[in-house]
Amino acid sequence: MSVLRSLLLLAALSVALGGQAALAGCGCDSGCGQACSGTACGGCAPAMVERTVMVPEYVTEVRKVKVVECAAETRERKYTLCQLVPETKTVDVNYTVLVPETRSRTETYCVQVPVTRAVTQEYQVQVPSYREVERPYTVCVPVWTDRAEQYTVLVPQTETRHATRQLVRCVPVSETRMVTVDRGHWETVCPTACTSGCSSCDSGCGGCGSACSSCGSGCGCGRRGCCYACSTCQCVSQHWVPNCVQEPVQVTVMKQECYSEPYDYQVTVCHPETRTRTFKVCSYQQENRVAKEQVCEYHCEKRTCTYNVTECSLQQRTREVAYTVCVPQTRTRQVQVTECKQVAVEKTEQYTVLVPHEVEKEIQVCVCHMVPKTIQVAACGCACDDCCQSCGYRGRGCCR
Repeated sequence: MSVLRSLLLLAALSVALGGQAALAGCGCDSGCGQACSGTACGGCAPAMVERTVMVPEYVTEVRKVKVVECAAETRERKYTLCQLVPETKTVDVNYTVLVPETRSRTETYCVQVPVTRAVTQEYQVQVPSYREVERPYTVCVPVWTDRAEQYTVLVPQTETRHATRQLVRCVPVSETRMVTVDRGHWETVCPTACTSGCSSCDSGCGGCGSACSSCGSGCGCGRRGCCYACSTCQCVSQHWVPNCVQEPVQVTVMKQECYSEPYDYQVTVCHPETRTRTFKVCSYQQENRVAKEQVCEYHCEKRTCTYNVTECSLQQRTREVAYTVCVPQTRTRQVQVTECKQVAVEKTEQYTVLVPHEVEKEIQVCVCHMVPKTIQVAACGCACDDCCQSCGYRGRGCCR
């Protein structure tokens, strides 16, 4: 839509520019001050002509369109379901059991019978013999000697020193200070005259419509202090009028005072002191010594020993052996068996489907219409025919 509008605007612009270009090619400007081919146009002006152009116009229209909508619809359907129905019955079952049975058999077996005999054998042994041998060796013998040395130690000593310290004490000082004292007084205040029950009161008390608590008359103030200034009935009140004044008062305050005090204190000072001590120093000397050792030597010697040898001989023997075998036997028993049979059951269920329907709806659509429009355009050429004939221009709208 925007592309179509752009094309239409370009077409209208080209029409307007075409008229101006034709005017420029004629040779007469807007002031007609230039002569055509050496001849003056003389007072010519550009001629205006009407042109009809198509201008796009956008209008919103209501149109009816058909739309497919889906509506939910509940339906019923029948289906067949297979169910397993259990059925119990008694059946005879044959089974096999193994019954143990004891039997006997004669078997032949071989045994090893031991036989002992004496055997004499010669053997050689290594007999040790010891002899004493002297062997020289060298040892280091420690020799201890005394050696003296000097060393320095720090010996603590207590010294008494003198010093001065600063202390603070509190001293009473008398000062004059200004204090605020209320020197006020009590004043009796009479309000306006009562409205009822207090006609003889000259000072005028404010009535409140009830009996007075002090005099019992009908002044109606209900306050203490009524009828104090008036002999008959007076509603008055006592008010304290403050009068704050400043007066000098002598007070005693404690102030801190610094003073110096000499004192003695003990100080431990370490002084170096040279001392002598003796300690043992060990040095080693070599000495030759002789040690006697026992040396063992071996020599062969033949000996004879007698020992018993046990040999086993193989012999056959017979024995009765009892053994147990399992003999199979067939037996019958009754067993409860449950079988499941398939039974077809018909059921009904509800389901929802979307059914399409064609519905007519009204929508708003933006429509572009081309509307004709009349505009004023400058025609190419002068109003005078002489100028056009002298220029030789035979353009559109010139020299009609």
